[in-house]
Amino acid sequence: MATTYFNDLKESNAFLNLLLENINSAVIIVDEDLKIYQFNDFFLKLFDRATKRVVEKSFGNIAGCINAVRENKACGQTTQCGACILRRAIGQTMTQKVPADNIWLERIFYVDGRPVEKYLEITTRPITFQEREMTLVLIYDITANERRRIELQEKQQQIDRDLKAAAGIQQSLLPVRSPMIDQVQTAWKFEPCDMIGGDIFQILRPRQGYASLFMLDVCGHGVPAALISVAVYQFLQNVTDMPAGEAAPEPPAQVLQRLAREFPPERLDDGFFSIIYMDIDLQRGILRFANAGHPPPVLLCANGTRTILDQHGPCIGLELDVPPEQGEIELSPGDKIVLYTDGLLESRNAAGQLYGKHRFYQTLEAGHKPVDALVEAVFADMKRFRGAVKPDDDISLLALAYHPN
Repeated sequence: MATTYFNDLKESNAFLNLLLENINSAVIIVDEDLKIYQFNDFFLKLFDRATKRVVEKSFGNIAGCINAVRENKACGQTTQCGACILRRAIGQTMTQKVPADNIWLERIFYVDGRPVEKYLEITTRPITFQEREMTLVLIYDITANERRRIELQEKQQQIDRDLKAAAGIQQSLLPVRSPMIDQVQTAWKFEPCDMIGGDIFQILRPRQGYASLFMLDVCGHGVPAALISVAVYQFLQNVTDMPAGEAAPEPPAQVLQRLAREFPPERLDDGFFSIIYMDIDLQRGILRFANAGHPPPVLLCANGTRTILDQHGPCIGLELDVPPEQGEIELSPGDKIVLYTDGLLESRNAAGQLYGKHRFYQTLEAGHKPVDALVEAVFADMKRFRGAVKPDDDISLLALAYHPN
C-alpha cells in the first residue's frame, strides 16, 4: 500500500478546498481594512446574515458587528473600531508580520436581524494572496462552551451561597455563652474547615439538678451533613423537655438508642454520625455517658491522673444492632472532662503528619489550668503544629470542670 505524505498534497487545490470546507472554524482572508477577499462555508454558517456577496465587503458589516449596525457605518469608521481587538490583531499581523493566537473576543452580532452574543477565539497569520500582503484569520466559535462555563460558574456561586447560609445555621447552633450552672465551668472552641461539615456540640439547658451535653460529628461535608446535624440537634433539644415530676433525665444510653431508631440508615442515605451524650448529677457529681463511635472523652482528675473514657458502641447509621454501653463515674471537685472531634487529632502539618493523640494528651497534662486556658492551650499547640495548612475537617473542642458548691 502506497504511503501518502502531506507534502504531496500541498499543491492540490481539491485537497485544500476540501479541508477548508470541512473544518469547524471560519476562515477568511482580509486586508488591512478588514475587507474580505476569501472565505469558507463555515464563515457563512457562523454569521447567517453573510451572503455570497461577501467578497470585498468589510468584516464588521457582513458579520453584523453591533457597532457597525447600530452606528450604520462601515467597519473601521465607528466610534468603537479603535478599540477593536480583532482590528488591532490584524493590524499587528500585517505591519509586524507577527501571528496572533487564541485572541478571545466577546461581541454581539446581528444575525437575521436579531442581536446574538458570540464568544470567539481568533488566530491570525500573515500571508501573500493575489500578490498582496494580507492576513489569514481563523475564527473558532466557542459560544456554546463559554455559555456552559458561565452557567456552571453561576451554579457554583449559588452552591457557595447555599453553603455559606448552611454554615451560618450550623454555627448558630453552637454555644454562644456559658450556661448559668454554678457547679460547672465550661469552655470551647470551634474551627470550621473550608467546606461546611457536620460538627455540632451543645450544653443543654439544666433542669432539676442535672446538666446534659453532647458532641456529634456527621460523616462528610456540605449541606447534607449540616442538615443531619440540625435534625439531630432538634431531636436532642426535645429530649431535655422532661415530663413534670420526673426525678432524673433519660439515661444517655437510652437517648442514643432512641436516636438510632429516629435516624435509621435509610434516612441517612448511606451516611452515619458519631455522638457522645452525657449528663451530670450536679449535687452528687455522678457523670453518666454513652458513646456511639465518637472519639473517647478524656477525664482529667484533680489529683493529676488522666483517664480515657473509652466505652463506646458503633456509629449511628451503620446498621449494627449493638446497643451503646453506658458508663458512670463519680466526679471529684476540680475534675475536668474534655470532648473533641476527630478533626482535632487528624489535623495535618505541611509534612502530612497528624497532630494525633500523643501530642494532644501531652498538652492536656497541663490540666491544672482553668478550662478556658486549657482549651486555648490545646488550640494554640495544634495551630503551631499545623502551621499554614488549612484544616480539611471541622475541629471542635469542649471542656468542663466540676466545682460543687
